[in-house]
Amino acid sequence: MRQVPGRGRTELPERVSRRLASAGVPLAMRRPDGGLETFGVGEPVLVVEVANERGLAAVCSLEELKLVEAYMRGDIDMEGDLFAAMDVRDVLSDRQVLVKAWTFIQPVLFGRKRLNPQWIAQHYDSENMQLFATDEAYQVYTPGVYLSEDDSLEEGAERKLEYAFRSLQLRPGDSLLDVGCGWGGFLRYCARREVVATGISLSRHQLDFATARLEEDGLDATLLYQDFFTYEPRSPFDAISLMGSIEDLADYGQVMRRLAAWLRPGGRIYLDFASVDRPFGVASFVTKYVWPGAFRMVYLPAFTRALARHHFEIVEMHNDRGNYEQWVRTGYERWMRRRQEVVDAADEATWRMMRILMTSTAHLMSDRSRRATAYRVVIQPRVAPQGAAARDRGEASLAADSRP
Repeated sequence: MRQVPGRGRTELPERVSRRLASAGVPLAMRRPDGGLETFGVGEPVLVVEVANERGLAAVCSLEELKLVEAYMRGDIDMEGDLFAAMDVRDVLSDRQVLVKAWTFIQPVLFGRKRLNPQWIAQHYDSENMQLFATDEAYQVYTPGVYLSEDDSLEEGAERKLEYAFRSLQLRPGDSLLDVGCGWGGFLRYCARREVVATGISLSRHQLDFATARLEEDGLDATLLYQDFFTYEPRSPFDAISLMGSIEDLADYGQVMRRLAAWLRPGGRIYLDFASVDRPFGVASFVTKYVWPGAFRMVYLPAFTRALARHHFEIVEMHNDRGNYEQWVRTGYERWMRRRQEVVDAADEATWRMMRILMTSTAHLMSDRSRRATAYRVVIQPRVAPQGAAARDRGEASLAADSRP
């Protein structure tokens, strides 16, 4: 690195400056010595204030995780349009081999059933900080359904829950299982309509909040601290919902096998989720600080293969990418307005971490990126005809005989 004359400070190597300029988004960076560097053409959309040598080292590394950690510590600060500046991710590396490999090794060593509670608790047992960025009526932590850019989080959440309720064909007296029930929004929505609702979660903070809200509203639902992979319901359900929870489950074959066993004939399952175009694509900072362990955005080929193997068919499927972006952007506006509340309740690092998470997610779902999308899906098992089991065995035998 070149030394800044008379200051004993370092400035960016030319290779780093070239990489940042190649991102195609105009940026500015103020070094610890006060010097200003600009990258790209035009008025900078973001100004990065580098507070110290650690912050400058993180910038020079061009490693995404190191930059996020420097921001969380306060070694760098950022002011401006962080959404647009996320284009710079295209020139950053994410080579945290140990962080990524550990997500596969850890379950083998210790068992997923043992690890699931602590994985879920890392993000969700956080004194319900996420509620500073959700709608106030239902605390929905997945995209709403929006008809215009002016729709509020509350309008989007109400419309989304109405869509899920209608798609599941729920009626008074029907039973619903909500997997990963969060803060209980869909449970309350269904309980008001006389549906017998059960929610399972591994977050005690969420369950405490959901229980209190049910009592406050005079509603009745069953809440269980329960892992999806060890749950054994006493009787099947008329409908099952997984709002943003299949990303934490990941093993689609086992998920579909269990869901099929828990559903009454003619029942439906609602899911919504983020999706990527490759089997493994979670950023290291997300794995380390947000959703550890087996969290994966859905890889559609594996998901639909599991549907086929367990004889599910898709009843409805809607692209939710635009809804996802609007939901995150609108939640981000609330998060920014409520910064002091978050810092008082948690700390500055939590506020900064969630700021990065929301802006990077909105960028992923925007037309500035092709890395991810999102869906709402309604599925149901195909009705098994008489003699289906025998025919399935026969088909399996024929398939085995035909192999070379």
